[in-house]
Amino acid sequence: MKDLFKEGNKKYIKGDYKGAVKMFTKLIEIEPNNIYAYINLGIAKMDLGDYEPAIDCFTKAIELDPENADAYKNRALAYYSIDKEEKALLDYKKSTQFV
Repeated sequence: MKDLFKEGNKKYIKGDYKGAVKMFTKLIEIEPNNIYAYINLGIAKMDLGDYEPAIDCFTKAIELDPENADAYKNRALAYYSIDKEEKALLDYKKSTQFV
């Protein structure tokens, strides 16, 4: 499973966001409770402009780990990107509680 995570990160770094989405999605199929796979999948989706699905990924990560600052911070960015400033601010504030 580490290989899928590494491969997803490599693809992301190279700017192959669609490839990264495939790797992280495959990893989630195998490890449905992998918080960082959801976070990285959400980040790749944001870079593709898929903000609502990205929010779903960060929300799932938060369900799995309600104190994950990265998940809240990234969901705040996604909310902000679709002009949901109020939700973005709430998530950003929440993220600072767990740093």
